[in-house]
Formats: sequence, structure tokens, C-alpha cells
Amino acid sequence: MRRFPFPLVPKWLRYLGAATVAGVLLYYSVLSPPPVAPPRPDPLWDKKLHLLGYLCLGLALAYATAHRRDTILTRIAVVLVLAVGYGLLIEGLQATQPGRHPSLNDALANTIGALLASAWFLVERGVRYVRPLESTDPIDAGQ
Repeated sequence: MRRFPFPLVPKWLRYLGAATVAGVLLYYSVLSPPPVAPPRPDPLWDKKLHLLGYLCLGLALAYATAHRRDTILTRIAVVLVLAVGYGLLIEGLQATQPGRHPSLNDALANTIGALLASAWFLVERGVRYVRPLESTDPIDAGQ
């Protein structure tokens, strides 16, 4: 099976990316004013935002843990525990903010987003991680 090259940036940068996504979620979920609904909102527009946010967090965590030599199931568990746990923490923090309230439906959307991110582990089976400056040319590999 041909494995496609995929860039693997340094570990610190991958974790910084995951922390940045987590920070954006914290800012928009707790620290900023609640979002204003669009003029003609889809009934699930808020849940779609939650799903997308935690899909991004799950993907960032999956990429950040690419160096781990654990089994795929262990890595999936780590990503899900971190993403879902963070979502529950954010929902709890919203209870302390005026104009915000925790929601089981939001927590469910967060969980679904994190679960969807675990599909990356199926894709990852066909990926060969390479350092950004490493050549992927098979001719260069023999020199």
C-alpha cells in the first residue's frame, strides 16, 4: 500500500496548534459575549459551531500526538478524553458567566465533533509522516 507523505512539524509546534484551538474555543465560549444569531438562523446553527470547533480540536490533538508509539485505540482514547473533557469543562465555566448557560445539547455536539475527528486515525494509516525539509523523492532516499 502506498503511503502518502504528510508533513510532521516539530512536536512543540503541534501542541501549540492544539493549545491555540483550545484557546479560541475558550475565548468564544466563555470570555466573549454570546454570539448573535444570524438574521435567519438554521435551527441547529449553534450546534454546528460546537461540532466544528471540537472537530478542529480533535484533529489538532490527533496531529499533536502523531509522535506517540501507542496503539491507535490508545491514541483515540487520549484524543477523545482530552477533547470531550475540555468541552465539559467549558460547559461548566459557562455556568459562571452572565448571559451564558451550560447545555447538554452543546456537550453532545462537542462530543460528536471529537468523535468525527477520530476518523483521522483511519486516514493516518495511509500517511507517512515526513519532516518538512526531508526529501520525499525515492531517488534521494538511497544517497
